[in-house]
Amino acid sequence: MKRTRTIAYIAVALLVAVFLIGCGGGEEEATETASAESSDTGSSEADATSRPTQMSAMGGDIQEALGPDGAWIILWSGDTTFSEPVTVSGEVYESEDAEEPRRKLALYSQDADRNVTDRYTMTVPQLVVEHDNTRIQSGEVAGEVFVSADGFELTGGATINGNLYFADEAVQESASISDDSTVMGEIRMGSPADAMTRPTEMTATNAGNLQEAVGADGSWIVLFEDDVTVDEEITVFGAVYEEEGADAPRRKLALYTQDSDRNVTARFTLSVPRLIVHHMNTRIQAGTIAGDVYVEEDGFELTSGATIDGNLYFATEALQESATISDDSEVTGSVEIGTVD
Repeated sequence: MKRTRTIAYIAVALLVAVFLIGCGGGEEEATETASAESSDTGSSEADATSRPTQMSAMGGDIQEALGPDGAWIILWSGDTTFSEPVTVSGEVYESEDAEEPRRKLALYSQDADRNVTDRYTMTVPQLVVEHDNTRIQSGEVAGEVFVSADGFELTGGATINGNLYFADEAVQESASISDDSTVMGEIRMGSPADAMTRPTEMTATNAGNLQEAVGADGSWIVLFEDDVTVDEEITVFGAVYEEEGADAPRRKLALYTQDSDRNVTARFTLSVPRLIVHHMNTRIQAGTIAGDVYVEEDGFELTSGATIDGNLYFATEALQESATISDDSEVTGSVEIGTVD
């Protein structure tokens, strides 16, 4: 009887020990989890007060990247197109001990020796620069650029494919544009509110108003009512949107007239030594370009029985692949990869 009772006591003791060990393990696991949560919370609090050194312009919120909580350097790895204006703002320092704030739009990639290997385009209706010492480097901004902060830089062979506005003379005097960089439009004084309202359509009748019509201040559609002959090259450039909020800019050279049912009633010829297309989504429709055409941007179209009576050059194979030539349209010369001399 005593032996049976002793065995029972031992069994109970073993069960209690197992229970206590199990409870002890649970407390240890809970403690580790709490510690991890505490560590994560601390990390979040630290991240809230520290700004990332660099951010990508690809696939994210570009306004966040260029805003007060963004990085000092924004990296590009391809072309980007935005339907709304973008503002560079805040007071961002490259490091804690930096003397002045600065921002850099790095529209390029480079190799280990810092040689530029690719240049990219940021297409946007308006880029507004409200941050001191903002640099646009090596690539292209297609659209209007408005600068109201000191120390603006355009460098490394960068291009503004549009007009450049400074808020006042002092801001302009503080800016730097390197010799190898380009503003394709005009350099003016003004603000986004002061920028001229762009017409929806313009009619080409001579060389002067044709270049105005297809330039940075021109319309998205350029109408022809007769043949036009010009003696100098014409460049289609800028970033003209058909309407506010449109997904991407576009231009159309309408070398025809039509009736109320949109049947083509007459086709016209633009005779030009060469037509340079430096505007995204440019369409030549229904008439004839008598001269060579050089395409330097994506989305070129030759459509509705249009003709290029000359050669058609694409700056890269990628641009050629992005182009559309309808079955009823024609290039009488060769279609090649080539650039303007």
